Amino acid sequence: MTAPETLSDNIDMATNPPAVPPLGDESLRGADAAAVLEHFVTGKPIDAAILDRVRARAAQVDADIRRNRGLVDDDTFQSLLDDDV
Repeated sequence: MTAPETLSDNIDMATNPPAVPPLGDESLRGADAAAVLEHFVTGKPIDAAILDRVRARAAQVDADIRRNRGLVDDDTFQSLLDDDV
């Protein structure tokens, strides 16, 4: 594993996800989900545009959850795990 040469090369840790085509397009959403599932099952590479949309959707969902629920500290998270036992 190699480290990025500059901080700007580390796109996985970007705080602002890249702008991508419409995330609400249901036909793209279904096709993207199928591509991810196919990748999971067969290992087929995912197209870069699909990967960008999937990551942008994930960032949007994450931001929505943080905005609605806030952050969960370690002690609270552990107590939630303990409740499952």
